[in-house]
Amino acid sequence: MRLKFFTISVLTLFALLYTGCGEKKREKKTDRVTVDVKQKTVFELKDGNRTIKATLKDEGFAFDVAEPVVMLDFFATWCPPCRAEIPHLVNLQNKYAGKLKIVGVSIELKHPAEMKRFITGHDINYFVSNAPDNMALAAKVADMLHQPRNFSIPFMVLFVDGKYFRHYVGMVPEEMLESDIKEALKKVGK
Repeated sequence: MRLKFFTISVLTLFALLYTGCGEKKREKKTDRVTVDVKQKTVFELKDGNRTIKATLKDEGFAFDVAEPVVMLDFFATWCPPCRAEIPHLVNLQNKYAGKLKIVGVSIELKHPAEMKRFITGHDINYFVSNAPDNMALAAKVADMLHQPRNFSIPFMVLFVDGKYFRHYVGMVPEEMLESDIKEALKKVGK
């Protein structure tokens, strides 16, 4: 009986870690906002004092950052796989500083003090946007990739010089992300 319970517990843990958070797991207070994005082409991602502009282009986005490779990480603070991937994103941001810009895009609008506590509590070293444009950007990216607008999270999209390169649904091993980042950097000669 104990072995059966242990086996079920381990399988459940792996299922949670290797899947994303879907629509059903969302808390009432963090519902996504319905967004009409047909005319919107410039999105302002804000992390308090800093802003990154993402301008829609034919093959992706023009990001006003110095790094040639940008990874958008759509997440929520209540999502266990999203929180579990943070240390891996921190490692990648450290390892590829100056070449890779990781941008966390919260799909929930939190009070700035609450988001700051979350960022500090998880030792996040990359840009985390907590802005009204986040949902419009999420909808535009979902449309661009032919994904449902209520996609599972974490949902990451890798861009090279603003052009779509690859995307990931659910938690992805750090080694896989790093392999793709290396491949993306080869495209820009870094």
